[in-house]
Amino acid sequence: MLTYEQNQLITDVSPGTPLNKYWKKFWLPVLRSAALDVGAAPKKVEMLCEKYVAFRGENGKVGFLYEACPHRGVSLAMGRNENNSLTCIFHGWRFDAEGNCINMPTEKDQSFCNKVKGQGFPVKEAGGMVWVYLGEGEPPKFSDYAFNLMDADHVRPRASYNEANWLQNVETLLDSAHINLLHSDTTDNSKIPQYGLQLTAGNNTPQYTFEPRPYGLRSYSLRDNPNAELNNLRVTEYVAPGTAFIGTTDDEAGFAIIVLPVNNTRSLQWYIYWDARQPINNNLPDFAIDGTDPDDDNFAASRQGTYMYGQDRAAMKAGESWSGIPGVIFEDYAVAESIPVVDRTREFLGSGDLAIVRMRRILMERIKLAQDDKECVFADECDYKSLRALADMIPKDTDIKQHTYAKEAARKADFKDEHAA
Repeated sequence: MLTYEQNQLITDVSPGTPLNKYWKKFWLPVLRSAALDVGAAPKKVEMLCEKYVAFRGENGKVGFLYEACPHRGVSLAMGRNENNSLTCIFHGWRFDAEGNCINMPTEKDQSFCNKVKGQGFPVKEAGGMVWVYLGEGEPPKFSDYAFNLMDADHVRPRASYNEANWLQNVETLLDSAHINLLHSDTTDNSKIPQYGLQLTAGNNTPQYTFEPRPYGLRSYSLRDNPNAELNNLRVTEYVAPGTAFIGTTDDEAGFAIIVLPVNNTRSLQWYIYWDARQPINNNLPDFAIDGTDPDDDNFAASRQGTYMYGQDRAAMKAGESWSGIPGVIFEDYAVAESIPVVDRTREFLGSGDLAIVRMRRILMERIKLAQDDKECVFADECDYKSLRALADMIPKDTDIKQHTYAKEAARKADFKDEHAA
């Protein structure tokens, strides 16, 4: 249970809030690279309750600017994308990809251009996504996750939106206890391939162990199986503030979800899959595409707006479905959207919620660091390249930390071999 002030601190991303300042310390993926065509119309982007535009010039370079022209506030989404710059159609003020004003047809003295500052933001393209830094000063070290370093056919980023505050989406990702209930239509289904998700079947009370990491938190979730020699280990890597690497087996593709606050009641979610061994579309799990749209810019569009995500009460009553909602992804979306901003002053947390408690503590500590202008990202201490979560069946007497360290070391070695010059 949180106080009202604590709940506001970790949910409200409005401009000027401590959380807004904290989020702006990070590189954020805001669009798929493929969404921006050369010379095409700019794309509107809302992020952290503020509005921007993105465009790609003839030279292929991406610009990311405030949407409102600094002259009279007209939307640059209507601007002319030409000559590797964006021109406002109102008075012709022109801006390059860095946001510099380079022409003012209505001014005799063109030196006035030099007074118009701070319109653009640093941009990087990696992993098939456009990443931007919205903060002040020098950006931190870029998040060079493995999927950001692979060829295009080995990584697939899929974006979607849901109408819920960012935090409850992230909390769902760290909540291992809900898997065998909310997602039991999948975990109990013997007819589909046994992905890491299914390995959790049969136990709703995981035992948690936690390990602080420079990027956030490593959460170990161990499920005892009294009828077998092996227990289920599920490791989630939480990268503050909004990223979770989800446990997968060695045979599966890597899997991460990045949640970003569009505003206080809307989130952008990235479902990112990667595989260094083969083209990613050869190794996508069924649940990654089950019931989704083929459009990777918003794969949930056709399901949104349907009442309760099409919950089938008849199937629930007949014992054919627990949630009545088709698809793992949309089960998560439905519960997150059921209350757009959760009132955490009224909750009663149990032992199954320990990962969420730990995550909130980390958030509040790091938001305070950001507010005091202290280091809060710790990017230089993070080994992003080999970061990947784990799902495994292990002997009952296994040391779960040592087992995970060994897997991590093997993945580091594999990464070096795959990227050797």
